[in-house]
Amino acid sequence: MTPENPFQYWRPLAWTGPILLVITIIFWGVFGHNIPPFSADLTPDEFAAQFRPLATQIRMGMIVTISFSVFYFTWGLAITKVMETIERNNNVLSQCQLWGAGFTTLIFVIPCGIWIGATFRADTLDPATMQIIFDTGWIIFDLAYSLTTLQMVAIGLCFLQDKRAVPLLPKWLCWFSIWVGLMFILEVLNPFFKGGNFSRSGLLNYWIEFSLFFAFMLLISIWILKAITRLEQEYKAGQGA
Repeated sequence: MTPENPFQYWRPLAWTGPILLVITIIFWGVFGHNIPPFSADLTPDEFAAQFRPLATQIRMGMIVTISFSVFYFTWGLAITKVMETIERNNNVLSQCQLWGAGFTTLIFVIPCGIWIGATFRADTLDPATMQIIFDTGWIIFDLAYSLTTLQMVAIGLCFLQDKRAVPLLPKWLCWFSIWVGLMFILEVLNPFFKGGNFSRSGLLNYWIEFSLFFAFMLLISIWILKAITRLEQEYKAGQGA
């Protein structure tokens, strides 16, 4: 009888992160016209003139994004399994990370659903109402940052405790994860600015913050996949848990 492989599901789950990252860039970003989003500085009529012709394409992009949003949770589950090999009997940080990933999944779902609502009757909605619906989605999307911050800080703190000679995640990546999570606090300025660096399409609160988030997903995915390979090798060599 072939021995059970305790890692058999970890790698497929870990790959759901990079898959979702690509889907997000293509469907949320390009199809959904969120690279960058419509400026909050537009008048209702200006917003409607830009939004209405793209409503069907945006709707399609948001539908695909929602459909694959569960991948953020499954990616978080893979990270949790690797974190548990470090925490052993004290799994507080790995559970915080998992809950953070689960809640962040909802931040893919809820705002995208709101944006679909704005497209559903875009041809008849009053421009001001349509703009408010779109604004609401972005306010939720940005101000729920703390849910993802919980995940990022938990990852960094956990892997900083790795006592291996060569840690599963390098120290710089742990600190990067914590730093990015804490940087998101600047999103609280979003509702006070319709234009400029702190607005939803501004240099800081969009281009820098979202680039950091995408970099976080990519880098954590790379090292989690490497970590799974190392843990499998340790297990086969009789060194695993």
